[in-house]
Amino acid sequence: MQKIKHLWTQYKWLRRSVYLFALLVVLFILRNKILVGIGDWLDAGEAPQLTEACFILGGNSFERGLQGVEIHRQFAQQKFVATGGNYPLQIQALDTMMTEAQLTKHIMTRKGVPSEQIEMLQTAHSTMDESEEILTYCKSNGIKNITVVSSSLHLKRVSWVFDDKFEAAGITVQYTGANAIDYDYTNWWKNEEGLIMVNNELVKLLYYAIKY
Repeated sequence: MQKIKHLWTQYKWLRRSVYLFALLVVLFILRNKILVGIGDWLDAGEAPQLTEACFILGGNSFERGLQGVEIHRQFAQQKFVATGGNYPLQIQALDTMMTEAQLTKHIMTRKGVPSEQIEMLQTAHSTMDESEEILTYCKSNGIKNITVVSSSLHLKRVSWVFDDKFEAAGITVQYTGANAIDYDYTNWWKNEEGLIMVNNELVKLLYYAIKY
């Protein structure tokens, strides 16, 4: 017993190893709660409400467009604006070129949203670009209350990008998430696409925090 006490006192590496092992055990036991907590933190969305304009960001036109369709089902008079000027490479396999905004409008109109209720903004190539494009649009049209739709696990970064500049302009922003087809914040680590999504968002959050 005396020898163990002596080792514990004399060897810092032993103490640190024990503390590290204990920490790893605790993290392993709490892993599900921690992973769900990360997903819940990234998913900063709210239930949809009727606003002056609903902007559907580019990046995943299918899932985000379907969320737009769901909002239309709840609020038939909602005005939509699809954004995104990138051309998804997969679309070129069909011998056509369509921007993200065009793809979003396509899926929404195919699911029953009237074409005349959907405008398009097609110059932005990033979330930061979209925030500036949407802010300019709102100021030009006197809009003070909007919804922004993006992928659920994308909303924390979206809110970081939008909040300050829109608050300064006197524009209220509500964020509504489009859930992925195969995962959500409760099980993202069980799906390859979910793992990629969360990894990308955490890296981009760090990048945006440093750059902006």
